[in-house]
Amino acid sequence: MTSVFIQQSDRLKSFPGATSVFAERRNKSEVKKMEKEKNSFSILKEEISQNNVLAMAELIAMSETRYLIGYMGYPMQKMHADLYVDILRKNDLGYVFSDSYDLVQEGALYLCEHCSKHLSDVVGYSKKGKPITIEIACCRKMMKLMSQKIRDNYRHVGYESLTPVNEPCTEIQEETAQDYTAYDKIVESLNLTDNMRVALECRIKGLSFPEIGRVLSRTQSTVFGYFIKMRKRYTAIYG
Repeated sequence: MTSVFIQQSDRLKSFPGATSVFAERRNKSEVKKMEKEKNSFSILKEEISQNNVLAMAELIAMSETRYLIGYMGYPMQKMHADLYVDILRKNDLGYVFSDSYDLVQEGALYLCEHCSKHLSDVVGYSKKGKPITIEIACCRKMMKLMSQKIRDNYRHVGYESLTPVNEPCTEIQEETAQDYTAYDKIVESLNLTDNMRVALECRIKGLSFPEIGRVLSRTQSTVFGYFIKMRKRYTAIYG
C-alpha cells in the first residue's frame, strides 16, 4: 500500500506544476478580485465631477456603513446589506431602491457642491482645529441621515425566505402573508442572531447564497446553515 502512494507521488512530481493547478486558478481569481476592488476605489482619488459623484457616494456609503457595524450592530448591518443589494441591482428594470440608498443620494448631492475639487480638499476645521475634508463632511451628512433612519425602524419581514432553495416550501395563506405584525412576532420568537436576520432579509430581496455570503463575509455553506437552523426553529415552534 505504501508503494502505491510513493508511485502516485512520483507521478505528480514528473509533471511540473501539476500539484499547483488549483492553487494557481484560485490565485488568479483572487488577483482579479483585488484588481477590481483597487480600480473601484481609485475613483476616490479623482477630481469630483458629475460623472463620478454617484460612484464616489456609493463607495463612501458602503465603507462607512461597514465600519459602523462594529459600533451600531444589527441596524447598521441591515443598512449595509440593503445598500449592497441596491448597488448590485440598480440597473435592473423596475428595481425599487431601499431607503438605505438615500445615503448615496445625500452624499452625491453634497459632492455635487464641490465639483472640480478632490475628496481630500479641506472645507473647514473642527473646534479643536482639525481639518475637515470633503470626504469627512460627506460622511457626516450620511451619518446624520443614518441616525434618523435607524430611529424610524422601518423593517418588514416575510417568511417564505426561511426555506432554503432545495427545501420544500409551505405555502402561507394570503391573509397571513399580508400581516407583517404576525411576521415580526414570529421572527422574534425564533431568537435569530444578527447574521441570521441580515441573511433572511437579503434572501427576501432576492440575493443568492453566494451574494449573502459576500455581504456577511461568510462562506456559502455557513449561509446555507443559517437557513437550515431558522427552518428547524420555525418547525419546532409552529409545526
